[in-house]
Formats: sequence, C-alpha cells, structure tokens
Amino acid sequence: MMWFYKLKRTVRIIIAVVAWLPVFIFCGIIGGDIGENAENLQTWQAIVFLLLLAVGIAFTVFAVLARKREKQAERDAQPAAVPERKKDTSPAADVRRPSVITMSDAAIRAPVDGGIKLPMYTKAVGVTFDNCQSAIQKSNIGDAVLIKHKPTDEYENSTDIINARTRQRIGRINSDLAWSMLDAFDDDFILDGVIADITGGSDGQNYGCNIKITGEHTAE
Repeated sequence: MMWFYKLKRTVRIIIAVVAWLPVFIFCGIIGGDIGENAENLQTWQAIVFLLLLAVGIAFTVFAVLARKREKQAERDAQPAAVPERKKDTSPAADVRRPSVITMSDAAIRAPVDGGIKLPMYTKAVGVTFDNCQSAIQKSNIGDAVLIKHKPTDEYENSTDIINARTRQRIGRINSDLAWSMLDAFDDDFILDGVIADITGGSDGQNYGCNIKITGEHTAE
C-alpha cells in the first residue's frame, strides 16, 4: 500500500470515506430481506458484508498510519531545539582582582605630613615609562612588592616599586612620599608591600597600580 501513503492527505481521507460507502449501500439493499434480527441472512450476503467491512476498515487504518508517518517525518525534519541560556546578569569575575582595596586618587596622591605611618597606601607613578606597563600587566593583586630607594644623579629621592615575584619594576613612589621615606629611613632603604589594586587596561587605557606598604624589609 505504499502508493496509498504517497497520496496527499486530502485524497487519502476521501478514499477512506468512500471505502465505507459500499458497506452502507449493501446494508441498505439487503436490509429488508434479512429481517430485524438478521434471521434471513444468507451465507453469501454475510461474506460480501464482511469483505466490504474489511475494505472500509483497511483503508481507515491505512489513512491513520499514513498520517502518523507524516507527523513523524515533520518532527524529524525540524532542527533540534537548543535551550535558551539564561542571561547572566551578574558582574563578570575578574581573576586579577580577588581582593581590591580602593582609595580615592586624592587620598593616594596626598602629600605625607608628620612622617611615615605604616601600613599605608599609595599609587605607583611613572607607570608609562621603562616597560612598566608590561610589568603591571604581568602582575597580580596580592603580589609582594619591594619599595627600594634607588637615587639617581637627577633625583636623590627616587624610589622604585619592584614586583618581588616577577622581579620587574612596576613604577615609582611619588616625589613627596619618597622624600618623607628618605627622612624616616636610612639611605638605600627597602620596604615591604603588596599590590592592592590594578587599574585600567581596558578600552586603550594605561594600566595603573595601587600598593599597600606594610613595613621595613627584613633580609632572610
């Protein structure tokens, strides 16, 4: 019956309906002869009725099976539905900022009056010179730093900030604070600290770095 499955749905329905017409016509013809309880039904009449009934049932079953095949083919033809991911509205995690300590620029840049009180926070300056941008980019918040007095012919108070892990300079201490450190500690002093915050680095901005100075360095 593959020819039947290949027909259009409307044609199959029409055939299935028409297949029942001979049953009703035959029943109408012999209805008056067989009596109320079919006591006069002859053998050939019963055989013909059963054959016509079988034809009607067969085409009805074929029509139902053909429709099921069509539905299955439609489902198979549809692409698999991909569940929509729930939009994550939480702030993106920044592995470089596990414990950020934020301070205002005014507080970080403020001149030091009345000596040095540790621990204290400050901002690295000169971060756009001498490959400091690359050094900051390789640094992580929480990295230990060394604050080393490193005088030059031009700047007696020059003090470098060096990442103890990468051994690279990430900037300098601002001039006012460097003078205060020079007054409070001996020449060639070394202080310990940590990187408290790494700023910038997006939309073409330069990297910046804030540090926490914890105390004088003790050589192990």
